[in-house]
Amino acid sequence: MAAGVARTAPAAKKRRNPLRFLGRFEPRFVADIISETRKVTWPSFNETRYLTIVVAIVATVVGLFLGGIDLLFGWIIEKLFF
Repeated sequence: MAAGVARTAPAAKKRRNPLRFLGRFEPRFVADIISETRKVTWPSFNETRYLTIVVAIVATVVGLFLGGIDLLFGWIIEKLFF
């Protein structure tokens, strides 16, 4: 062994971190998300209630329409083939 040269221990086996991909998400990334969320214009309670009612009515009407078409086609198929 040469004089003055320190002997180092063998390198420890590196353990893989299964969550290493999370290192890409920096605190700045989270700050940007919060900043963008604050810029959003949120609907008022009345707007939310109104739009919810509109969606429920439209979904009911479309469901009844498609159900009616299904019944009509079922009736036509039944009369033609049975």
